[in-house]
Amino acid sequence: MDNIYDGKQVLRFATKYKAKDLFNIGQELTKRKGTGNYDSKRTEFNVNYVPMKERNLYQQVKKILKERDIEYLKKDSTNMLNGVVFTSGNEFFQSLGMKFKDSGRTYKTGNKKGQSVFVPDINGKEDIPLEVTYYFDSCMEFLIDLVGKENIVMAQVHYDEDTPHLQAYFLPIVNEVKRKVYKKDNEGNTIKEEVKDNNGNVKLIPILQRDNNGKIIYENIKGKFLNNDQFWKDLGGKNSFAKLQDKFNKFINGKGFKLDRGNIGSHIKNQTKLDYQISELKAELSDLKEELNYTAKEIEINKNSLKNMDKSDNITNIKKRITGYSSKDVDRLIYYAKTLEKDKILSANTIKNQEIQITRLLTYNNRFKANKEYLKQKEMLKEQQQEIKELKNELNKKDLLINSLKNIKSKLEEELDRWKGLFDKMANAIDKILGRKKSKYVEDYEDLANSINYDYYEETKDKDDFEIEI
Repeated sequence: MDNIYDGKQVLRFATKYKAKDLFNIGQELTKRKGTGNYDSKRTEFNVNYVPMKERNLYQQVKKILKERDIEYLKKDSTNMLNGVVFTSGNEFFQSLGMKFKDSGRTYKTGNKKGQSVFVPDINGKEDIPLEVTYYFDSCMEFLIDLVGKENIVMAQVHYDEDTPHLQAYFLPIVNEVKRKVYKKDNEGNTIKEEVKDNNGNVKLIPILQRDNNGKIIYENIKGKFLNNDQFWKDLGGKNSFAKLQDKFNKFINGKGFKLDRGNIGSHIKNQTKLDYQISELKAELSDLKEELNYTAKEIEINKNSLKNMDKSDNITNIKKRITGYSSKDVDRLIYYAKTLEKDKILSANTIKNQEIQITRLLTYNNRFKANKEYLKQKEMLKEQQQEIKELKNELNKKDLLINSLKNIKSKLEEELDRWKGLFDKMANAIDKILGRKKSKYVEDYEDLANSINYDYYEETKDKDDFEIEI
């Protein structure tokens, strides 16, 4: 480039995107759902550096992790994705030759409160100067060098919003992690100790390996890991953002631009950081609300789920539909049946003891039939026989109840088989509609269901749902 232009660099990262956010992020970038002020007439001029290849971003991320055999914690709280925005003020893009027009809106807050909002005046590709394209190409080059091309899942330049910017999302992948070392026995098994929690419950906790100074020992594990904390520790920990600002400033100015890094340690820098923290806190609050809604939906879904249909403990989840009993009632019946089994064994032992006692009485009868004791022994014998009769009647009743419970269990198993068959049919139908081969992994169908279930939005006015603040 022959010319040098002035401006202030804007480089912002967001690091807390969970699995539940992925679907909506993809929808925002591909269908512009959730985006605030944007002009649909300019959307066609947006540039895809890394497009979405799967049906949605959730499936794309899951596929990458699976195909590359990347290890990660499969928890709702896991930070799956990072986002980044590269841009500058409109004055910078004007200096590069881009034209802007009055949008008819005014700023509501900030230093420009009350001033008109100007937006890019783009009616064709020729309205996007080569210098602007070169700027975003350079930003993309910086990002690839920073995180690796293979870890970038989506990257777009947006010309349809108030300020042109490059928005990208990447997986925080590392090749080595530090893990705590636990004590092991001679066979390599982790040694655990009993520890009481605050409620007095005893739990088995692995014993940490410590050095002579009592500090926890860590070991380095090599591989491929999705680990957001380690990723940013490798970049400098608490100082990582500041270091990246310096690194980018040196890089972009080396490409022929003149962008200000910002006043390090000044009030302006601190205020910007505060604004960013406030934005982050608001995002976390929004996440908590979405997690609450998501949890409520999951509870409702799990009531009718056959996810664990092969586990006998979950049979009671659908008993009410089949037998008319409530789940608690059937649980009581099953518990009662188990108790009856124990009672049956005890009763059998009682009968055996009674029969031994009768044999003894018959012996006594033969010895003392001429004695006055004979009448007492005879009466006792009659009582023992009556007790045996009553016990046998009770056992017959218990056997009938056990048989009834067995019939209920048989019906439940038949119903479960029907649901399993229905699941196979639905899976085949889905594969047929999608034009793909049948998967042998249940999790593939679970991922597809999750990606559909995540499709919900909250209406926004002046602020994007997922787009990083610029």
